[in-house]
Amino acid sequence: MAKGTLKRATIYDVASDAGVSITTVSRFLNNSESVKTSTGNRISDTMERLDYIPQGNAGSKADRSVGRVGVLTPFFPAPSFVQRLEGMIPVFKQNNFEMVIYTIESSEQLDEYLTSVPFTRRIDGLVLMSVRLTLEHHRTLQASGLHTVMVESDDENYSRVLADDYQGGRIAAQLFIEKGYFPCAYIGDRNRDISYSLHPSDIRLNGFRDTLKKAGGEIRDSMIIETDTSVENTRNTFGELLDKKNRPRAVFAMSDLQALGAIRAAKDRNIRVPEDLAVLGFDDIESSDWMGLSSITQHLGDSGRIAAGMLLEQISGKSKAIQKVNLQVGLIERETT
Repeated sequence: MAKGTLKRATIYDVASDAGVSITTVSRFLNNSESVKTSTGNRISDTMERLDYIPQGNAGSKADRSVGRVGVLTPFFPAPSFVQRLEGMIPVFKQNNFEMVIYTIESSEQLDEYLTSVPFTRRIDGLVLMSVRLTLEHHRTLQASGLHTVMVESDDENYSRVLADDYQGGRIAAQLFIEKGYFPCAYIGDRNRDISYSLHPSDIRLNGFRDTLKKAGGEIRDSMIIETDTSVENTRNTFGELLDKKNRPRAVFAMSDLQALGAIRAAKDRNIRVPEDLAVLGFDDIESSDWMGLSSITQHLGDSGRIAAGMLLEQISGKSKAIQKVNLQVGLIERETT
């Protein structure tokens, strides 16, 4: 940098000075109403003080000194998605790229993003996390020529990072079989039919059920329930199952948040975990460790880091090949099983 040249403030500078995460600043830029008023005011004041110009408003790529990538996700700020974003942030930051998050809350919003964002030329690449594309969406992305990487979606048209959800279900079943935890239950995702998103709930259940069956066991339909992927909703819904005469000896939840809700429901009824009820989650989010929750890990941070690296390789021209990375899932056993 030449002497006397001022370094333009980046989104990372704003986050640091405002005392918030990069994802919070990105949410504010994308939709100011999605953050608390006090937090938004602090971010806004910091942007003004640093004379920060959002790269999305700074014209074409040729006019920008900082690269910019977009991340489309339906479930921000769910912990599993936040951990993937945390894996991406240092990779993009080290390569002088800003990251902005586009939160999808409807099919219409996804349509709008995919028909406008790529063609404004205000981003250099796109990461789609757990997004389900229609044929028309594929045509739109291909017409834009925008570099795109998928996370969770096994779409052969794009480079992608995947976790083996079926194997995760198998591992859960093998644990319960080895410990004789029967009868067992499964907590799935009530919102798995959202058209614009991928939901691994059924795949994890299939791996769980198939493995039990091969070992001569089973999971009764009455032991399969669906809840929102939240602690409180699962606490209430799973509690109803615990109140029945033949309650489960163990439960496998398709997310750690639901597993924590199951633990809360058990504690409400003075049911001991794991002595009376074993609980296993999926994702291995950060809070699982200090909560002592056993979980199936899919290496969330690694998936974000790898996806970011794949996208930067495409943007730089180092790689034009479509890549597929399968991350191994595994059991992290703690106190709850």
